[in-house]
Parts: sequence; structure tokens; C-alpha cells
Amino acid sequence: MKNKKSIAFIVGVSIFIGLLHFIIGPDYNGIYKNFMRGYLIDLLLPMDVYLLLQISLRKKISTGRSRVIGAIITFSIGLFVEIMQMLEIEFLGSTYDPLDILMYGIGVLTGLLIDFTIIERFENQK
Repeated sequence: MKNKKSIAFIVGVSIFIGLLHFIIGPDYNGIYKNFMRGYLIDLLLPMDVYLLLQISLRKKISTGRSRVIGAIITFSIGLFVEIMQMLEIEFLGSTYDPLDILMYGIGVLTGLLIDFTIIERFENQK
């Protein structure tokens, strides 16, 4: 990443998601409890992993390649987690849900969208 604003933005998003993860812990009983505990984190974490990967990948490879590699790695991690859960192996969770795979995909796409819009603007600033 060429622009420090990009890194600051991604770190800010990561801190927000980390705090949200603690708020929506196993004891959360607030509004939209099932969505918040079951799917929101499955969407936000892959988005965050994708964005964090961009910080390190772009130091070594081109932007286009880093986007493809980041998306594939991030989605593969989520898919691996769900396969382990499907096989009843507790790994970063214990409940298999095929909708989680959809949320991982949406999370990666959201990360790509942020990358193509917000991060791209920061990177093109002089």
C-alpha cells in the first residue's frame, strides 16, 4: 500500500470488527440476536481478513494479483472451517451451516467492494 490512509482505514475497520466481536459474544441477547451471532461475524471477519491481506500482499505483488490471491485465500479459509465443522471436528466453531459459506462469500465480495472503492481512492491520492 502506497498511502498510509489505506492502512489506517483498514486498521480502523479491524479494530471496529474486533470490538464488535466482543460485544456480540456468546452472551449477546440484543436485537437481531440470531443474525448478529450467527451470520454478521461470518460476513465481517472474511471482509477484514481480505483487507488485512491486502496490506501485506501489495508489498510483494501487483494490486490485481493481490486482490485475486487475497479473495481466494480468505474464502478458502472459511470453506475449510465449514468443512471441518461438517465433519464434526470443532475448529473455530462447532456448528455446520451452509449459509455460513454464503456469508463468507459475501464478506469477501464486500472486502473487494471496499478495496475497489475506498482503498482505490486512497491509493490514487497524491
